Amino acid sequence: MNNKKRYACFIPSLAHKSGIILYDDSTPVMVTPSMTEGPKSPLPSARRQGVSLNGFTGGSMINFQKRVRKVSRSHMMTPIILCSAFLSYGKTDVPLFLLSGQSNMTGFTASINDLTADQKKTVDNVKINLNSDGDKSKIGKWLTLGPGFGYTVSNLGPELSFGRTLSDSMPGKKIAFIKDAVGGTYLGKKDGWLPPSSNNGTGGTLYKNMMNHIDAALKIFNTAFDTAQYTPRWAGFVWLQGEMDAVDQNLAKKYETNLTNLINDIRAKVNVADLPVIIPMIDVQTIWTYNSIVRAADAAVKQKLKNVDTMDTKGCPTDGIHYRAAGYIKIGQICAVRWLTMHFMDGKPVPTAYRYSPSSISQGRMRAASFPQGALFDLLGRKITALHRAHDNGFTPRLLHD
Repeated sequence: MNNKKRYACFIPSLAHKSGIILYDDSTPVMVTPSMTEGPKSPLPSARRQGVSLNGFTGGSMINFQKRVRKVSRSHMMTPIILCSAFLSYGKTDVPLFLLSGQSNMTGFTASINDLTADQKKTVDNVKINLNSDGDKSKIGKWLTLGPGFGYTVSNLGPELSFGRTLSDSMPGKKIAFIKDAVGGTYLGKKDGWLPPSSNNGTGGTLYKNMMNHIDAALKIFNTAFDTAQYTPRWAGFVWLQGEMDAVDQNLAKKYETNLTNLINDIRAKVNVADLPVIIPMIDVQTIWTYNSIVRAADAAVKQKLKNVDTMDTKGCPTDGIHYRAAGYIKIGQICAVRWLTMHFMDGKPVPTAYRYSPSSISQGRMRAASFPQGALFDLLGRKITALHRAHDNGFTPRLLHD
């Protein structure tokens, strides 16, 4: 080896036991376990270069043990840069979610005036691109998530607590939402969300509009985050709809087929066959005459498709048609928990931070440096009563079963 000094950063792949060695001369070398050892290795042994791959498992956020050795007598030991993040071709992945449905996804009557001061705060690491229903000044732009992304700037939908719970559970992680919802609309009609697979390959008007909105939002993703460093990665779809189909018996009976097709068509559109889908089920209000058929359809789709989950909105505060602010806080939180339990991004369980759970009001004594203020629960709904450090991996929850 020549005497040129070489400093290295090992960037792990989340999908495989592989990664990239970047030297100070900007020469990237792909590394797999079979490449790092042996006489036929195309690069010097990782161990000889000071990079230990011991303990690395794909899909884990692990503090890698790395060492640097002197590669020339004329140069001093230099520490390797530690790198650990969601990465895609050298860029950090930004989980991207599609939020869609009708008026209860939009947020028609929930007032931001019913939020606490803390609940009104923006979620700085979450960006949202709003389309269809919403304040016209916000349409088609990537903006920081906060109150006011409902039907007007005075309203909110489930996006606020959904985003905050994800953000609180993945501190520092950048997240993106595309929200496209229209009040008073149908899944089963050609002027609505009808998926192409339900109509000989031709999507309904709102479905086609949504596809166009997705494309437009992604074309300007650089206005959300620096695309030299970040790249969007599809992570989930939240569908809150069905009330209008529930007032028409024929449409209600077709809902299972149409919803199945909608999920499959969207997964095909974004090219993620197992894209997580969360379905808040419609309420049991008598105004939705056939709500039981639509709710049963939601449950059936959950059973037959992979990575689909539901949540029951029954009992969430409502005015009889639309959810109130407190209802949206609950819906958003539970949807976030449902997604987190799927471990979709990297396969690692994430302690879930409920910023606004009732127990956080009466038991506000709990504090943890690496989590926001409030009560913490694990993904099974068990309260985290204490946090302790485990080596250098940060805080690990100790659980008390309720």
